[in-house]
Amino acid sequence: MFQKLKIIFLLINIALRFCPPAFGLIVEEKYHTSRNPEGPRRLIFSDTHQSQDFDISCDIYLKNGKLLAKLPFFRPLLTRNELHIPHPAGAEFGEPFLLEGPLVFVGYGITAEDKNWDDYLNNRIPGKIAVVMTGVPFNDTSRFIPSEWDASHKIDNAFKHGAIGVIFAGNPLRERLDNLSECSFLQLPETYKPKLPAIVMGTSLLESILLLSYNRPLRDYTSPPSVPETILTISEEENKPFGLLDLNITIKAHVDHNALKKTESEHYETYYYSGSLAERNINDLIQKHEQAYSDISKFCNLELNKKIIYISFPDWKMKWILTGHIGYGWAPGEFIMEVDDGNSFMDPWHETCHIFQNKLNPRYKGPMREGMATYWGGWMRKNVHILAKENLATSVKKLAPLSALLGDKNYKRKVEYRDWEYAENGSVNKYLIETYGIPKYLEFWKLLRTHDYDANIRALKTIYDKEAKDIELEWMEFLEKFKKE
Repeated sequence: MFQKLKIIFLLINIALRFCPPAFGLIVEEKYHTSRNPEGPRRLIFSDTHQSQDFDISCDIYLKNGKLLAKLPFFRPLLTRNELHIPHPAGAEFGEPFLLEGPLVFVGYGITAEDKNWDDYLNNRIPGKIAVVMTGVPFNDTSRFIPSEWDASHKIDNAFKHGAIGVIFAGNPLRERLDNLSECSFLQLPETYKPKLPAIVMGTSLLESILLLSYNRPLRDYTSPPSVPETILTISEEENKPFGLLDLNITIKAHVDHNALKKTESEHYETYYYSGSLAERNINDLIQKHEQAYSDISKFCNLELNKKIIYISFPDWKMKWILTGHIGYGWAPGEFIMEVDDGNSFMDPWHETCHIFQNKLNPRYKGPMREGMATYWGGWMRKNVHILAKENLATSVKKLAPLSALLGDKNYKRKVEYRDWEYAENGSVNKYLIETYGIPKYLEFWKLLRTHDYDANIRALKTIYDKEAKDIELEWMEFLEKFKKE
């Protein structure tokens, strides 16, 4: 296997070395959302969005200053400040982000004296950026506890050893960062305030750069096909840290954009960018969200104990880079982020509903959340009952059973079923609310539990005294008779 990897990377190395230096290193990144289904695209971020100057770049240089590669994409590592606004680690949200300096590979970046493990081998790296692999030695998460291998420990540990920044790359032996949202090693506590700027760079991207710049022997490995993989292989073979490795390259990565403006209303702190569409329509934007708050607060019989932090982005791409979330709307924790580009309709009720759900039942994060949120404003400005009826009539596949919405995973094995869409999800929630009343629905909602199918089925039986299949049959019959008003 290792020999095959050597051959593959040798061919890549030859191809890259024959590329004209002016073109640098072009990387294809993939993304997918329900509104951008095209798939792979080449992403080069240096654009102007509706009079919003937004520039992101990442250049790699040899130690002699020669430009080695211009990377079209990198992702700042996210955390939150005291206002719970996401921002790149080490920089306040809305301020420029800069990470610049020479790179030093530090293995896993872990120092655990009681485990006889120190990737720095008691050395300091003042003025340098630590390149850190995610994960733990030997993938032993029982030997190395979370406080030793999570991102906050590795950032703090790099700071203690004199580093000026951190670059996280996927552990090629264990975790390649193909899906950053599911990367457990990069989770940061909400209250954590990083001492250093940090970004995320995929392993394949790091390997491609090193193919252009590093061809020195590593122990008995000459011209290693993958420097990170070789080092971690050696580390595991020798059962000890490899130590520091100067990569002989420097990086300059930055995100720059206009300053944020802020305005406060009764229930929201609203942030928006100068020159954006949101700025031109700020009064209407605030009024609609205040109405959404009023409606949902009355419905849930709840008041939030502090204002919602609302952030409007002028472009989904900008939101993606700064937050790591690729959709048009997101409501994690106690804040809302939405894209207001003039092309996409953002229902002011939807994300606000998610904020109330967090308080109504913090122990539930399942599919019913989207159904309840879609109940409020419909879907794409249309009545969810009408859309659900149209979908059922035109779909080749059957609708997934209600049990799937409540957490049953078995239905996925049956290819004749279609997934729960927002329209159907909203429709069945709307049916429960309008048929059996709000009080019952709220009691049912409070009993729901994430990934606990049995508990959710019991909740349905307890509140409605009916099985999921019976409720589903009622709803289907209702849709057959439903007519547009």
